[in-house]
Amino acid sequence: MISRLKKRGFTLIELMIVVAIIGILAAVAIPAFMDYMKKSKKTEASLQLNKIAKNSKVYYNTNAGYVQGSAASKPSTYSATTCKAATVDSTWAADSTWSALDFQIDEPNLFKYDYSSSAVTSGVAHAVGNLDCDTVSISYTLTLTAPSGNASTVITEPRPNSD
Repeated sequence: MISRLKKRGFTLIELMIVVAIIGILAAVAIPAFMDYMKKSKKTEASLQLNKIAKNSKVYYNTNAGYVQGSAASKPSTYSATTCKAATVDSTWAADSTWSALDFQIDEPNLFKYDYSSSAVTSGVAHAVGNLDCDTVSISYTLTLTAPSGNASTVITEPRPNSD
């Protein structure tokens, strides 16, 4: 007895259902992934400003005042496609204010940093960056104060819904 093999395969409806399910999963997963990426990129600013804050406190405790002067980050090249600035060690070390703060960045970064202080008891540092190469930048602020002679720092983060 010869049995006929029945040809089997997926119907067009079954394939369309699978494609629809994959589309729904992608619609949910992609925005969540993009938010996760933005959050991970934002940590650079708070980590670097925290480094400036710690170095400023050490300088304050050693010299009875914050570093005087102003400085801004000096990226050697800036990529518009990745929104990253490549820095060179010598540009940070050559600046007396950054040198006094013992602050430098030696790898590509997403934020531009500046510091200024005109009084021994106060100072301010900023981190400004564009995380997704659009026209919206976010800004972190580090405020240095010395109430009653004790060095104190506060990092102000951007609003949660910005950028």
